Amino acid sequence: MHETKLKLLLVGNIEQADMLQLLLENIPYVEIVGTANSAKDYMDILLRQSEINAVFLGHTIDTEWNAIEAYHLLRLRGRMVPTILITNQALPATYVADLGMIDILEAPFSFERVKQGIDKQRWSIKQAQFMASGGLFVPVVSEDIQLYTPNDILFIESINRTVYVHTSQGQLESKISIKLYEKYLLFHDFVLTHRSCLINLNQVQEIRENTVHFKHSNQTAVITDDKKAAFTKQFQVFLNKRARN
Repeated sequence: MHETKLKLLLVGNIEQADMLQLLLENIPYVEIVGTANSAKDYMDILLRQSEINAVFLGHTIDTEWNAIEAYHLLRLRGRMVPTILITNQALPATYVADLGMIDILEAPFSFERVKQGIDKQRWSIKQAQFMASGGLFVPVVSEDIQLYTPNDILFIESINRTVYVHTSQGQLESKISIKLYEKYLLFHDFVLTHRSCLINLNQVQEIRENTVHFKHSNQTAVITDDKKAAFTKQFQVFLNKRARN
């Protein structure tokens, strides 16, 4: 399964904050995208920046709200991000169980303990993606097997009998035929523009002349003249259906 990149927010006056940042910099696919020193900043940043998908939350914040209250207010507003609570005090097991957080780190902490927490956050994100995609992973088979959710994929194309699966991170070769991908993704809004290109309508930003442009990516796909009208109509039907839902 491909690695999920964590865009991490550090919140509060975390004991050993410098050490924590140093440890996190040595874990692949982790990027610290910001810090917040109050519960208000924590809430404002998470509600404004949708790309943040993980939080390390200090247990004590010197403000009118504490960290736990802010965390639960965010959940009530639908902003549920895999969160690790960092504390310098032992918390009762019943209290920890009721928090709904991914993990609790008690300072001082080791590199292995931080990495274990990061792995839990990654797994939580993958579970959410799996459920959001209807419980489906899409295999990409080359020298090894990687698993993606349908929403990870922009389009799949076959060039000179080689199949390429395009994601926002780049392209991968796959030994699975495009016909098999078409059957597998039939009910997940993937549409053939012609027999060698399968496009994910959920990831289409716009159609400009004979070129399909995708969200959050510079990659493009080409539509032949004879398929453009039919594909454009399918895309419009898809947009209308999504607007109704």
